[in-house]
Amino acid sequence: MDRLVAVVVAAATVLALAGVRAGTAAAAPGRQPGDQPSQVLTWGRNQFGQLGNDSTEHSNVPVTALLPAGTSVKQVSGGYGFSVALTSDGRVWAWGENPNGQLGDGTTNGSRVPVPVALPAGTTVTALATGDDHTLALTSTGRLLAWGYNDFGQVGDGSTTDRLAPVAVDLPNGTTITAIGAGAGHSLAVTSTGHVLAWGYNNTGQLGTGNYADSSVPVRVPLPEDVTFTAVAGGSAHSLALSSTGQMWSWGWNTYGQLGNNSTTSTNVPVRVLLPEGARVTSLGDGSGHGWFSLALESDGQMLAWGDNSYGQLGNGTTTRSTVPIRVQLPPGTIVSAIAGGDDHTVALTSEGRVLTWGYNRYGQLGDGGNTNAVLPVEAAVPQGVRVQAIGAGQYHTLAVVPVEAAGTTTTLTTSTEEQTHGEPVTLTARVECEDGTPTGTVVFEADGVRLGTAELQDGTATLTVSDLDVGEHVITAHYEGDRLCGPSTSDPVTVVIRRAETSASLHLVKRFDRFVGSAGPHAKARPKAKPRHDARMSAWHDHDAIRYRFVVTNDGDVPINAITVHDSLTGTVSCSSGTLAPGRSVTCYGTHKVTLKEKSRGYVDNSATASGTRADDGRTVVSNEARLRVDITYK
Repeated sequence: MDRLVAVVVAAATVLALAGVRAGTAAAAPGRQPGDQPSQVLTWGRNQFGQLGNDSTEHSNVPVTALLPAGTSVKQVSGGYGFSVALTSDGRVWAWGENPNGQLGDGTTNGSRVPVPVALPAGTTVTALATGDDHTLALTSTGRLLAWGYNDFGQVGDGSTTDRLAPVAVDLPNGTTITAIGAGAGHSLAVTSTGHVLAWGYNNTGQLGTGNYADSSVPVRVPLPEDVTFTAVAGGSAHSLALSSTGQMWSWGWNTYGQLGNNSTTSTNVPVRVLLPEGARVTSLGDGSGHGWFSLALESDGQMLAWGDNSYGQLGNGTTTRSTVPIRVQLPPGTIVSAIAGGDDHTVALTSEGRVLTWGYNRYGQLGDGGNTNAVLPVEAAVPQGVRVQAIGAGQYHTLAVVPVEAAGTTTTLTTSTEEQTHGEPVTLTARVECEDGTPTGTVVFEADGVRLGTAELQDGTATLTVSDLDVGEHVITAHYEGDRLCGPSTSDPVTVVIRRAETSASLHLVKRFDRFVGSAGPHAKARPKAKPRHDARMSAWHDHDAIRYRFVVTNDGDVPINAITVHDSLTGTVSCSSGTLAPGRSVTCYGTHKVTLKEKSRGYVDNSATASGTRADDGRTVVSNEARLRVDITYK
């Protein structure tokens, strides 16, 4: 591609890209991008649709890239005329120009809206790095994929053929990659052993191998053996490496002092960056590249910059280049959590989720609503109250990840009844309506602030049946917890009254003839020859005999009954039991009646009896049925 050759030889502006640690993103502290739905905001140059808003008009304020609804983005990055986004589930989307396969969708068709990159089946991507017209993707297994422009071997598959879809980088056997970076036409990677690999364009020594020969496969950079490296970044034609102790090395083109070694002499082997005394670097940035300048983030949230400063991209209030790292003049109290650089502009994400930008602004890449260059940080016009989660930069455009405000929902609760008997079921039904489609997820039901249970929504409805509510009045609510698109909501309260269960208290009395007894009383010895003719017609053999009755009282209800007593007009009151008669149990007692002269003349005794007791639960009186018995009397 002639564009890249002209860029390096003629010293025109090109893309430079800083590296990203495996599995990380330029995220605000305490927040993991991808945990919730998000949007990608973009601004700046849009000649090829790299803003992703289905337009080719430049914008000096943020616009929205048209990713599918519900997408969760964890990292963004940009190239010369294209952009990429990594989702939380390891997929990649791309948009913009595509003559060399920059979009990785298997075609050369450009797109003004995001399209999915054709990753190999089963691949989960954890980090991206973009060059001028190629992209690197680090996978969860430590493998490396690449696609796009490949004239200089920057794809790393051993060829110089453009790749329209991801292919595997030809890594040395047994190599696991932990971090990646890319420059305009070269690529960088850190291995699990802390070594640095480089491949691609090498006309200014940006591979650091001691020569100027391009390489279409990764080669090891001869950095100090006793130093472990953790991150890499690429500039337009230079490279940076960060050690585990926060020190830096650089190599490649150095006309503007971008190597940071107080020199403008280019070198094809690594040299030490002259950091300020006491400085400890923790990041080389995330997103797109650094043109002819370099950036670094310190452990205390301050920023270093060095190299070209023609448009104020160093952020120190001047346009004077610097051959050593100098601190960016951030607003007082600002703590930076992530950095990214375009060709001639710089982007910083603060710990409060704000975006600061400075440098070149011809296309509105600073996003402040104007097109005037800034030599000091200005704030991008991200919507008020929106906390940015991650940032990235293309050559002349900027990207930011922001959370999607969940759509409003309404939860309505109904119950199967407003009153119910204790122990009987009550069905609670929650209906959730969402402004942006059908809600999914969980509804929590509570009674008087105490969790009753949960139910999953099915077509917007969740039901829960309960049978263990205590007797009394209960205030029931349903709380929808929300999902990726629909926000949480709580229903208005509904009152349910649980009544005490109606219990059955019942006594059944049976009155029977037991025998004749002597007039001496109920304990007198029975006459042995007394024989009943049938159950209710008995014979007496001697005058003045008495009748002994047997009373059987049964509790045939479901409530225990105390103090069972039989009431008979002939025998008088008979106390059967002073204790409790349990449901289903019986008690037997006896009463005696001395036959009267009138009854003798009539020839029979006929009367009735009832039994009574008091309920054990509430003390109310329970009366049995009336039990009637006739005893015929004959004398012989």
